[in-house]
Amino acid sequence: MATVIIMEKKELRKKLLDQLLSLTKEEIKRRSENVEKILSELPLYKEAKVIMGYFPLNGEVDVLEMFRKAWGDKRFCFPVMDTEKKDLRVFEVTNLSGCFVSGPYGVMQPDPAQTKEIDVSQLDMVIVPGIGFDRNKNRLGRGAGFYDRFLGKISAPVSKIGVAFDFQILDDLPVHLPFDQKVDVVVSEKYFI
Repeated sequence: MATVIIMEKKELRKKLLDQLLSLTKEEIKRRSENVEKILSELPLYKEAKVIMGYFPLNGEVDVLEMFRKAWGDKRFCFPVMDTEKKDLRVFEVTNLSGCFVSGPYGVMQPDPAQTKEIDVSQLDMVIVPGIGFDRNKNRLGRGAGFYDRFLGKISAPVSKIGVAFDFQILDDLPVHLPFDQKVDVVVSEKYFI
């Protein structure tokens, strides 16, 4: 059973990743602005003071402009990958231009020498990227499990918000319980679940 789920995830991951990588920069910008508009109107976002986001990989929803607009009113943190523990650590950044370095898998992450690590208990919200989501708020990541391990440690009142383009939201995803972690809300270009 687990082998079947792993294969289904692998095939789905490839299909969705191909779609993501086929988007032009202009399409990503336009679609991301639509996601940002819906996300920024959610009471959960408006009330959050400390938010963990992510630096987008090619094809992912880019919410950095929304962060720039809210800088000063909110505090923003980003993950640093701990490759030994296969987990994420949270670092607060003071700006989006000088505090980042290239990390594992080419992901831009805060430079621990220039930023401050904070405890997850200080977060109000985690904005989570994904390759796909479903209507039950399950998430399909890139396959390394960093976010699943991290999200497994987070409980209310911290909100877990998945962001995606409309085509990334499917009716059902193959799920491997108890490892795969759900999000609380999924926000897309036209709606949220």
